[in-house]
Amino acid sequence: MLSRCLPLTLGLALGLVRLAQCQLPADAVMLDKVKIPEKQKAIDLCPVYLEAPDPKLPTWEYKGVTYRGSKPDAKEKFLAAPDQYVMAAQKQRFINNFMQTMSPIWCPVTDEVTPGGMTQWKRLGFKFESCCTFCDETVSEEDFPEAVKRLKARAEKCHELIGAKYTEGAKSPVEGAIKKPEAEPEP
Repeated sequence: MLSRCLPLTLGLALGLVRLAQCQLPADAVMLDKVKIPEKQKAIDLCPVYLEAPDPKLPTWEYKGVTYRGSKPDAKEKFLAAPDQYVMAAQKQRFINNFMQTMSPIWCPVTDEVTPGGMTQWKRLGFKFESCCTFCDETVSEEDFPEAVKRLKARAEKCHELIGAKYTEGAKSPVEGAIKKPEAEPEP
């Protein structure tokens, strides 16, 4: 990974400075400390079919929360087992919110944490960001479906760790959630 961060022609001193600015390994993000905003609300996801609701269908309330179905039978199915559907919809919304918020955090090519400010791509409904110029030059369309799979696995793990907990107003979703790199042992 170091070779992608540092051009080979740079001296060792400059290399050490650049290394501090490079991307981090994928596991540098502590999933139990991320700050996910609730962009997708309960009314924005059919709790029965877990897809976008049909704006032509009427809404209904359950325990003070407003829902809308994606198909005409959604309300009837929901009312037959509301708590089951509420739990499934809460989890799916958290996963959707996590994925939308965190897609720019991991490079779709190397799966490393991006330092920010690099090339961005909109693919498969998400905004991704590269971690370095190597990735800008070597990215392929096949990288994005794999990046979505990794992102979904992280979203599910995060939901296991913190549930459907949202944080509004954070400067960054990873503020306070990045592990400090371990110091290299001195020779």
